Amino acid sequence: MATVSILESPQRIAVVSRKFWPHVDDGSQRLMCMLDGWRSRGIESLVITVRWHASWPDEAVLRDTRVVRLLPAPKSNWNENQFQKNVLVWLGRNLDRFDAIYVDSADGLLSSIAAKASRWNKPVIARFSVEADEIGLPPMHAASTQIAADACRRCQRVVVPNAMSHRILISHGIDTNRIERIADWARPRVERTSAARTAAGNVLFQVSSDFVIPSRTQLVLHLGESDLQSLLVVVRALCDVLDQDVDARMWIVGSQTSHALLYEAAMDRGWHREILFFDGFDDIEELVAVADLAIVSKPSKAMQFSASMILHSDLPMIAAETEESKSWFAEQQPMKLYADQQQLVERLMDWQVHGQQWITQAIALRVQMQRDRSSHHSLDLWEQLLKPLSIESRG
Repeated sequence: MATVSILESPQRIAVVSRKFWPHVDDGSQRLMCMLDGWRSRGIESLVITVRWHASWPDEAVLRDTRVVRLLPAPKSNWNENQFQKNVLVWLGRNLDRFDAIYVDSADGLLSSIAAKASRWNKPVIARFSVEADEIGLPPMHAASTQIAADACRRCQRVVVPNAMSHRILISHGIDTNRIERIADWARPRVERTSAARTAAGNVLFQVSSDFVIPSRTQLVLHLGESDLQSLLVVVRALCDVLDQDVDARMWIVGSQTSHALLYEAAMDRGWHREILFFDGFDDIEELVAVADLAIVSKPSKAMQFSASMILHSDLPMIAAETEESKSWFAEQQPMKLYADQQQLVERLMDWQVHGQQWITQAIALRVQMQRDRSSHHSLDLWEQLLKPLSIESRG
């Protein structure tokens, strides 16, 4: 019988993240998608995350990835300290199950892991991003940029998704040779042919009869986390457009914002039946397939996953004008940005008048994105980063 070298077996990475399914924000979906990409390259992952309720199983399998959930959920300062301790204990007792540790956020938990990892002889890779949020962290444990940089300094490698995050780490004295620039991995293009859109619409209708689109009605989809003021701009702008006899409907999905005031704003204008609110989905492909236009009101949140999927799928998009959204696109591309409600109304009316031109521009932008931000290239970089660290860890 042939002997297989341990160095030829798949790399095994322990992934530590507070947010994982059933969280369905952009950060969680980005991470799940990234692990799918790793698996396609023979990199196995095991996720250590939060167990938000005692009745949940302590281990499960999601999309072929083993998930370990630890108590207590970090809802208070005491719980956070105990959660960090439990993460360290679990890692220390299961060293034979992984070759390296990847921490998806730079905060106090990363500092604790990096301090212990030298005893375990396990390399630590961290992700640092200026767009990262802190869901699950009590206020006293929120990480400043300095704390995050100090935590990154103790890691073998730090992965950043964009130039802004890269510059911040360098400004805090992190050795540039330890920083790896890897763009967030995007799913393949969502098919939006007539047949694919019909099939996706049928799937959504089976989920809920609320997901019905009247014939000849155009669907405007808002994806990604946002805040109340940003969403009020979107709702009021669509009401202005509907007042001009435009036949459209909007779905606001996974905003993680209270719907009460938004619904009230739509009802005051008489358009509450045309503007519908839904909780988050852990799979948004059908939503992207059936939509005619997407709006992103908080690009810093949506750029991790939702906006990337939209841009790779020929779906026209309007985005709030921010440094993130401007830097995402080449200057020569006619990206539709808006700074206020009136400008959003103008963009929506232009889409109504020049719809086919918008689709043509979306296709051109998708071609550019696939050329400049290849998902295969991102996975190549991950493979080049993780393989040597795994081999070093196995000795």
